[in-house]
Amino acid sequence: MEQYDAFSTGVETGGLFHIDEIKTLICYLLRKVDTPLSSERIRQTLVSQGLANYFDVSESISDLLRAGNVTADFADNEDEVLHLTPIGENASTELLRDIPKSVREKALSAVLESVAKDRNAQETKIDVEECGSGFNVTFRVADRDEDLMRITLYAADRAQVERMKDNFLKDPARIYSGILASFIV
Repeated sequence: MEQYDAFSTGVETGGLFHIDEIKTLICYLLRKVDTPLSSERIRQTLVSQGLANYFDVSESISDLLRAGNVTADFADNEDEVLHLTPIGENASTELLRDIPKSVREKALSAVLESVAKDRNAQETKIDVEECGSGFNVTFRVADRDEDLMRITLYAADRAQVERMKDNFLKDPARIYSGILASFIV
């Protein structure tokens, strides 16, 4: 029977149970994503996807920092932002074959979706106002200081508000383009 060195709590079938595999996956993500990643985003992504345990991801990040595979800096008083060093890049390239392709793809897809959602949240504004028996949810897409779109929709309850917000933040440009296309024939 194979011996695991990581906790299994919260890790789904197919997830990673070895600290070295988790470290390799973290380096892979840092190499593949073209924007800085915070340690918290990496933790949240791997845990939410059932790919690794929170404590193991945290330990892996600490190990990578200690070994010089990654460096960290603090941007805008936020969480530490990780950067892959040449040492980490070489090590992860050699060990990447140990990580199943499905795990790599799932992690990369989830991180990219998370990054896009945050970027979209910065470029949009969502206001929720309680009204009678529900909520008015106003979605705005802006270009600098100019509103390109402002639309208010009714939501019956908080759960519907959250679903609407999540779906809007996934791709506000697609929603804007779709609305625009329906008016320009």
